[in-house]
Amino acid sequence: MFEIIKTCQNCKSYILKPKKKIIIDLDEVKEKIESFSFEILAFTGSVLSVKKKCKINIYASGKIAIITKDLNQVKEIASLIENVLEI
Repeated sequence: MFEIIKTCQNCKSYILKPKKKIIIDLDEVKEKIESFSFEILAFTGSVLSVKKKCKINIYASGKIAIITKDLNQVKEIASLIENVLEI
């Protein structure tokens, strides 16, 4: 469902970009995500910031930023987020 994009060699983050255009209902995701052992850090209405081993920013546009250099961790988190979003 997501394409993994490395932002730059010096950055310590990856971007998950949906393969098809989606809009995420962040209010709904916020309610569900805690049952997947994510800690909610902040919610502004347009971005949901959570933590599970690393910081993750989920945007309503479907873009997700994962702040880590560990590609295996990114793949694991991408799979969990797909389960949360039920896609």
